[in-house]
Amino acid sequence: MIENWLEITVIVFFVAMYGRMWFIMRDFHRLTNMVHDLHDHVFMQTGDVQVGDGDNFHVMSLEDFKDRFGFDPRGEEPPNTYDGKASASEIEAWDNS
Repeated sequence: MIENWLEITVIVFFVAMYGRMWFIMRDFHRLTNMVHDLHDHVFMQTGDVQVGDGDNFHVMSLEDFKDRFGFDPRGEEPPNTYDGKASASEIEAWDNS
């Protein structure tokens, strides 16, 4: 009879330890989320978006993109007029220069 009570007591202790660990991990997860939200609010710039494993990307409007890089990304590629072959007159002009 005492052996059964001992087994039941040990099982109850294990279940209680598991329950306590679950509550601790839940609280730790909430605390971690609060710290991450605070970090994002304080240190990230207005136009930044966090993706992946903590990488920050800057989101900009089309006008900002055109001002910064000098072309419209929606437009077609400029026509390629260079076919890779030089004419004889271009080769002579290059040699004589």
